[in-house]
Amino acid sequence: MNTNPKYYNSSGLEVYILKKNTLGILFESFFDDNNFFVLLVKSGTLNIQIDDTIKQLSSQELILISSKSSFKVLNFDDTIQIYLVSFTHKFVFKNSIKKPYIGYFELFITKSLQKISLKNKETFFLIKIFKMLEDNKKDPNRNIFQNEVLLFTFNLLLYEVAGIYQTYSHYIKIKHSRKEKLVFHFFSILEIHYKEQHNVKFYANSLFVTAGHLNKSIKDVTGKTAKQWIEEEIIIEAKKMLQNDDLTISSISDELQFSSPSFFSNFFKKHISISPSEYRLRLTL
Repeated sequence: MNTNPKYYNSSGLEVYILKKNTLGILFESFFDDNNFFVLLVKSGTLNIQIDDTIKQLSSQELILISSKSSFKVLNFDDTIQIYLVSFTHKFVFKNSIKKPYIGYFELFITKSLQKISLKNKETFFLIKIFKMLEDNKKDPNRNIFQNEVLLFTFNLLLYEVAGIYQTYSHYIKIKHSRKEKLVFHFFSILEIHYKEQHNVKFYANSLFVTAGHLNKSIKDVTGKTAKQWIEEEIIIEAKKMLQNDDLTISSISDELQFSSPSFFSNFFKKHISISPSEYRLRLTL
């Protein structure tokens, strides 16, 4: 009998469906590779260590594990069955349907989250999503829209998990650190002002901190500096605007508050390795 876990990797996304005979493969492993984890226990009991804290998870319990935490499987009983999805910062930022800092992503940059005991229908629906991810990873050539199916299934998981935590927020205490709160406020301001304000100092002043402190705090929590987030936001918007053939390069440059089209083109090429004109041309190929 094949005792390997059902394990699939797609550029930063991993899916595990594990029982007793396969969970043992991970028994001695620390997962400390800066991934996020969504862990659901379908049946049995599982003891895990998250950083220095030991948690016991039982049937129909869900927990999120931050990318800033390491976790280790300690022991489990004979009836154990778990569903585990792991993903990197890069994967979620690249594949989120909405901007990753809006709403649901607050959960995934929170250092410490409590486990949640689910109702039957919540467990059943989450398992269906896990299995959909598994099917798409197992058969990557199933249809021509495979990447799109994977994208939407992954986002469905994020929204469902975020919705569950929101529903149970009255019963569990989600504590955000001062750095995490600063990150949330930064992203709220960035969403409004990214087109006209490209300088970290503007956001730092708005939050009553120094630019250096803001950059360090944002990087500690998200893995990127405030400057990198600002530039990424501008690039995302530029790419969207370049899909509209009615907009000239000059008008896009003006909309994004660059001093000249050439400055915008240099900025875009620095981050994407091709000019805005080349990027637009490739969209038609």
